[in-house]
Amino acid sequence: MISFNEYQSLGQTRKAGILFSHGVDMELVRETPRLKIELFSLFDFYVEIFYDRFTDDPLFLQAFGHSEGLDPYLQLINIDGAFEIKNDGPWT
Repeated sequence: MISFNEYQSLGQTRKAGILFSHGVDMELVRETPRLKIELFSLFDFYVEIFYDRFTDDPLFLQAFGHSEGLDPYLQLINIDGAFEIKNDGPWT
């Protein structure tokens, strides 16, 4: 495991290697007019990969360790059906 500060001290290439070998793709992608931003969980922090929307080229990585950084992704999470009660259990 690597700490947030250790990760931040690395170059982009080394960061990408660690991210792709140990990170978990959260399957959340947000977009701006020029960027596509993909969220990963890595150890006890998060990493975003910023891509050029037109070329799909990766531009840079940005890590954060605070939950406020997740705010732009909250609207992308679909919770439809998450609280439905199913009547197929032993108590029906």
